[in-house]
Amino acid sequence: MSNGPVPIEQMQYSQSINRRYWDTKYIYENFQQNTATSKVGGGAAGGTAGDNNALILPTTAFEYSILGTQTITAPVITASGLNMGSMDQTANDGLELNHGILASQVPSFIIGADDAFFVRARFSIEDVSGTDDCAIGFRKVAANQANIDDYADMAVLNVIAGNIPIETIVGGAATVTTDTTQNWADLETHELSVLVSSAGVVTYTIDAAAPTVTAAYSFTNALNVMPFFYFLQDTDITGAVPLMIWECGYQLNS
Repeated sequence: MSNGPVPIEQMQYSQSINRRYWDTKYIYENFQQNTATSKVGGGAAGGTAGDNNALILPTTAFEYSILGTQTITAPVITASGLNMGSMDQTANDGLELNHGILASQVPSFIIGADDAFFVRARFSIEDVSGTDDCAIGFRKVAANQANIDDYADMAVLNVIAGNIPIETIVGGAATVTTDTTQNWADLETHELSVLVSSAGVVTYTIDAAAPTVTAAYSFTNALNVMPFFYFLQDTDITGAVPLMIWECGYQLNS
């Protein structure tokens, strides 16, 4: 057996980690370290509806907004990932996870000014009948809302009681729901992605493939949008909802 030097390639970080240092719009997190949490601005994380808290990992900063009233004020890291279902398991309780609601915070993207971009999440759901909403996608940069349907502009893949619809909003109009006809079963793990062209045209993938049924939608030119994950318990309760991978940034191959 050789006792010589280890090839330099074995000592380098993965490309996803390296990219974080030269691409300020890029986020990659696999939730393998414990988090530190606090209220945004300081103090202990709050559990009152609308409280905005910080969730910090070694290389990633998130914010999360409280939905409902929570006695458990932060999601926990498990062996599987960041358990979005680990706070109060009560109907109409949950959280929105994002990177902050200021236009200056990273990452956000301006339609027509930025190149094509995306967000991707891999997660599991213990009991899908417990999801009132479990959505990933983009929305207009604005204050956090208690009701996902109250955002002025939005494009998401949602998981509602095992169904996977596309939901969109434009200019404050009513939410348009399109059933992809695809489903999510108990304990399954899937990967959802929402992709936006430089012109604002939105497409979607479920496990890296286009949905069986899709919907045409475009964000308005010059709109500033941000990635987010919105989770709300239904009466049946989800159990564990570990978020394993969160990635967003420019589409390098677009």
